[in-house]
Amino acid sequence: MAVAVEQIRSKIIDTLGEVNAVLDVGCGNCDLVRFLAERVAREAVGIDVNTDAVRHRVRSQHNGELRTVRCEPIDAQHMEVFPDNSFDAVISVHALHEIQNPDVALCEMRRVLKHGSLLFIADFTRGELRWNETYFTTRQVRTMLRNAQFRDVRVEKVRGEHFMFASATK
Repeated sequence: MAVAVEQIRSKIIDTLGEVNAVLDVGCGNCDLVRFLAERVAREAVGIDVNTDAVRHRVRSQHNGELRTVRCEPIDAQHMEVFPDNSFDAVISVHALHEIQNPDVALCEMRRVLKHGSLLFIADFTRGELRWNETYFTTRQVRTMLRNAQFRDVRVEKVRGEHFMFASATK
């Protein structure tokens, strides 16, 4: 049984609460970015080397206010377009293992986070056979987060699954 999209989204809501601006690293088709704008953030920005540029507004499911959705074809290792301390939260779902140099990308994620803000990662772990890709162990992710100078690092493997949730603060 794979970890369902609803379980990941619920974990995001529980972990982040409501924030002003969130960055989704590895946003793909921008579905999660739209969800983030509806449920988590006033402004949701997604980046992915393989996405189309998208800009629109969605209504918040909480109070009906219009919120900004933006997706850009930007590499996670080169986020110079965003100033330091730009986001209240950064998330990455099913993407960390796809990044060519995740250590560089994690440093960039930390750079664009505001002080005290949260990074949230949801990804497959080593042992998953999906798409014949190489995934990280929970220990490797914990080490990468610490090496990128994150603190309050938490990495939990989902019981019975080759999947993990990780969080850390700047």
